[in-house]
This record gives sequence, structure tokens and C-alpha cells, in this order.
Amino acid sequence: MSAKRNPGAPSRTEKLVSLTYALMSRRRGYTRAELRGIVDDYQGLTDDAFERKFERDKEDLRGLGVPLETLTGDAYYGNDRQDAHYRIRPEAYRLPAVSLAPDEALALGLAARVWKDPTIASAADRAFGRLLPAAADAPEDAGASFETFEPRLHAADAVFRDLLGAVWDHSPIRFTYRPPSGQAAVRTIEPWGLGNRFGHWYLVGWDRDRDGQRIFRLSRITSEIARRPGTVERPEGFRIADVLDALDPESARQRATVRLAPGRGLALRSRAVEDPGTSQDPDTISFDFQDDEATSAELAELGPAIAVLAPDDLRAAVVRRLEGARYAMAAPAPGFAFGPARAGGRPSSSDVVARALDIIAYVVREGAPLIDDTAAHFGLSRRRLIDDLAMIQMCGVPNGLPDELIDVDFEGDRVTIANAEGLSAPIRLNLIEAFSLLVGLQTILDLPGGAERGAARGALAKLREAAGEFGDIDQVVSARLAATEASGTREAVTAATASQQVLHLAYHHPGRDDISERDVEPIRLVEDGGRTYLQAWCRRAGDRRNFRLDRILTASTTGERFTRDPARHAVQDGTLYTPAPEDTRVVLGFAPRLQRLADEFAPRQSAKAKDGTIVAEVGIAETGQLPGLVARHGGELRVIEPPEAVEAVRRWLHAALDADRERQPHPLTEENA
Repeated sequence: MSAKRNPGAPSRTEKLVSLTYALMSRRRGYTRAELRGIVDDYQGLTDDAFERKFERDKEDLRGLGVPLETLTGDAYYGNDRQDAHYRIRPEAYRLPAVSLAPDEALALGLAARVWKDPTIASAADRAFGRLLPAAADAPEDAGASFETFEPRLHAADAVFRDLLGAVWDHSPIRFTYRPPSGQAAVRTIEPWGLGNRFGHWYLVGWDRDRDGQRIFRLSRITSEIARRPGTVERPEGFRIADVLDALDPESARQRATVRLAPGRGLALRSRAVEDPGTSQDPDTISFDFQDDEATSAELAELGPAIAVLAPDDLRAAVVRRLEGARYAMAAPAPGFAFGPARAGGRPSSSDVVARALDIIAYVVREGAPLIDDTAAHFGLSRRRLIDDLAMIQMCGVPNGLPDELIDVDFEGDRVTIANAEGLSAPIRLNLIEAFSLLVGLQTILDLPGGAERGAARGALAKLREAAGEFGDIDQVVSARLAATEASGTREAVTAATASQQVLHLAYHHPGRDDISERDVEPIRLVEDGGRTYLQAWCRRAGDRRNFRLDRILTASTTGERFTRDPARHAVQDGTLYTPAPEDTRVVLGFAPRLQRLADEFAPRQSAKAKDGTIVAEVGIAETGQLPGLVARHGGELRVIEPPEAVEAVRRWLHAALDADRERQPHPLTEENA
């Protein structure tokens, strides 16, 4: 098969690949007018519409890491915008050569595996694939699994990528923010950096409205990020890691007082502290907390079994969750239809363009690789790769002569690409790709034990050079693992996992609100979104189980050691929730930002409703957990089917709000004084 023109209008992917090819192929570049005359997608547009589309395409190319150069200022290139020439210099396009030792390639592969958000994980995989061919004697599986501790980072907040771009571009921004008090307000910020600690992402910057440095939790930003005119100057020597280190969890602690139903709230009772202001009622307890969002979610999960007496902000946060959940459950079910599952979803056009450029570079560099080997290199099916090759066939200088189009041949078992020597080198890393690997390597350096630290440091130094302008991005973006925070339980469990000692656990199950005791053989720890889980073989259940560390009340070694058995203790990737065939079928609706939670339920089938709701059919072992789960998410998760479960959740939420009102202290009057 050889290249031929696309008889129809090119897709956006074809257009961007063709623009890259054309601007790379012509040393003097192209003017706006020349591009407008040859690119089909620019035909028939008004001047304003063309300008908007052209500017958007330029930004998309720059976002991909394609270094578009504008030539002006002399008689040849012209002195104004219309006469300016645009080109891509090959030396600016190419990723600098990197020589990675095998252990450094392994560390880089682990860094790419840290990210679990599809967009960032895809960027990390692309960047790793470009860097790996330069590794001397790189191991075949450079992305080997974490053995005793696996970190999983997420940056799924809808605003994250916009904030990352604004931080890097020194751009002032405006957004609406809801603080713990619940009173939302518009903020105008000079962003300095983004950091993750305690399982949350934070923005650090100068608040123009309050004339001071402030820290904002991303999950409390309730609007899109709007850029403002001007530029931002970060303080000299600013490092986001220093700001994160200065956050003191103890200084943020508050004391809460709650009234519990008899025999309920066992985990809270285990955390009770002596408080002179607490009554002698055994069901009225006080406890200390730091994170108001996490605590309000935990308390809302208890529903009718709890009333928050103090502080007022915490009670208001719990009531907001219950009322939000009740409102969501009262709304009509969204319209949806389950269809065939689409593995991994549909990649964005930017991802497809980046992949196409990587495929071109790989095939040209390898000469005539096997189609199956090429598909495996990019993690694609053979059919998907052939579709991409067919698309690349349509690319080249827009409306150019036959020898100006990319000549792709994939007859038989091999693929070749001719006249694309300019794209034979891997493209430079873009902002999100550099961020994913640099922050991923910093995370490897934080791992308990530190077996990979030497290799990670070496890979980090080489990656900084290869990343060019983005080499110091970890000065303004950083992620701290919860594993770096002091925790007696974590330390005990980590030590037992490393030494293969049986652990005796007292474990709180929030759905049943009971505490069970069991002996487990620890396999490894997984940190996911700030929460740490112990993956272990549970002797009582006779099966593998995941235990959240913050629900382990006590953990102690029994003095017995065990020998790892591949059938029981093999390290397995995948979700933290494993449904069973006997689980009850339930259809849940998730708000778009809870996509990650929906995925963790390992849906049997899913769909996207017209209002954006992610509808998933899942298996639930105990339907009695549903009301608390819905309350916990305050309106962002709802039960859609079966009808009896929907009605049970509604009744539970009404009872929870009634109980809160009834259990509040009555105001002092002459009658009850």
C-alpha cells in the first residue's frame, strides 16, 4: 500500500501531523497565506474564523511539544504578522540523546507506572517509550512491578492541567473557591506552584484579593480556570516542596464532639479523647481531626447513628453532604443505554497525533519492523496500529505532490515509511510528559526502603537534561507520598511486609460498623490517592483482601513468619476492589469527576448519560453499605437500580437528617431551664 490523497476533508489528527511534516520539510517555512491556501480545513473561512482556527492549531502543536518558530524582521521574511514565516527546526524538534543504564531505565519505567489517570499515564508512557530506545542494554520489561510498596498518583481534578499550564506560563488566573466554611468566593491568584500532600493537590500563590500568600485545595475549586492578563513573578528561590514540608498536620487539628447511637461509631469511639467539656453520657464523645472534608465524609457515612455537636463548621459540612445526597436521590434517573465496552476509552486527538509522530519515528529508525512488534512496542492491537498507519498514509504537505506525502507501506508482516526522515528522531517532551516522569522519579525517591534511589537519582539527572526547558519543573510541581508521613501503623505493617511476618489486625468495617480480628500474611502496600492499603492473604477469609490502613485500629506481629507462595502472594496489578460472582447487581451513577472511583468498582458494563453522569453496573457484596456510600459523596454518587435499593437509600437519608435535628441540644428556655 502506498500513500494516496484523502478524498474528503482531513481529520484534525491528519491536519496536525501534516502541518508538523510540512513545517519541518521546508527550511524557509510557510506564511499564513500559504498555509491558508493549501490546508483544506482553512478553506472557505472568514478572516476572523481562520485566525481563530490557526491560532488554536499553533497552540495545539506547541502543547504537543512541537517547537513552532516564527520568522520576522527582515526583507526576506517580512516585518508584520501576515508576512511572518512559520517553521519547525529539526534540531529543536528532536529529543536530545539520552544514555540510560539498565537500572536507570528500570527506575524510569517505574516512574511511568506511578500515574493512574489515563491522560497523565498515557503521557508518561509516550515519554518513556521515546527515552527507552536510547538505554544501553535496557531490560525487556523496564516497567517491572513494584514489589513491596506501590505508589499510585492521581491528578484527575478537572482543573489540574489548566493550573499546571498557568503555573508554567506565569499567568494570573481567576476561579471560584469554596473554603471549609462553605461560602464560595471568586479569587484572583498569581500561581506559583502545585503540590500534593496528605493525599490532596494544593495550589500555592499570591491572592490579589487578600494581598497575601495562600494555599488552595484543588478539590474546592468549583469553576473553570480563567486566565487573566499579565505575567507572574515567582519569589526567588521558590520550591513547592519547601511549602509542602512546612504544612504541619498537627497545627491544623481541631476537636469534634458527636453524639452516637448506642453501640455505633466503633471506630470513632476508639479515637475518643478525654475532654472536660464532654458530658458523662457514654454515647457523647470527643475526638481530634485534621481534614474537615475527609472527616465530614466519614461522619456522613454513619447517617442516622450520629449527630455532630461541635464544631459548627463540621456539622454544616456533614449536613451538606446528607442534603446533597438526598437531592441527588430524589432527582429523576438519567437516561442511559449500556453498550459494548470500549477498552480504555477514546484517546484525545492530541494523544493520537503524538502517537502517530512516535510511530513514524520508530518505524523510520527501525527500518522495516514487524507489524506485530511495532504494535507491541506501542501497546496497541494489530488492528489499531493498522488504522493509525492508514491515517499516516493520508499525511504530508497538505495538497502536495505525491513525493511530498508520507509513503507508508504495510503489506505483509512488515511496515516501512519513506520520505519522512525529518520525523525520524523522537519528538521532544512536552510539559505534561516531562512533568509525569520528573515527578514520578521524585516519588520513587520517597519510597520506603529506598532500594531504587540510586538508579532513580541517575535517571533524574539525565532526564532533566533531556527535558530541556522543563528540566526544573519539579521546582514548581511536587508530590509527597503519605508514606513519608509519620504513622505507627504504617511503620509496623511495612516492617512486617518486608520481613514476611504474620500480622494480627483489629479492623473496622464501616459498612457494617463492626470491628473484626484476623491474622493476615502481608503481600505489599499500595498508596492510592493519599490512602494506603495493605494487600494481604487473610487466613480467616481464605483469600486475598485489601485493608485500608486508616481502618486498621491495631496491628501487631504474631511472631510467626511465612514463606511466599506464588499462588497466594503474587504481586497483582489492577483495582483495589474485586467483585465476586454472587454479588448483588446494582446500577450506580457517578459524577464525571468520580471516574476513577467508578473504575475501581470494576464495572460489568457502563455508559455515559446525556447529563455527563457515568452510569455503571457493579457488584455489591452487601447492599446495606449503599446508603453510607451515597451519603459519603454528598450528591456525586447515586443508586439508580434496583428500585428497592433506591427506596432504602432515600429512607435512610431522610432518617439521617431527621436524627441530626432531633439530637441537637435544645435551646435553653424558661420552660426547660
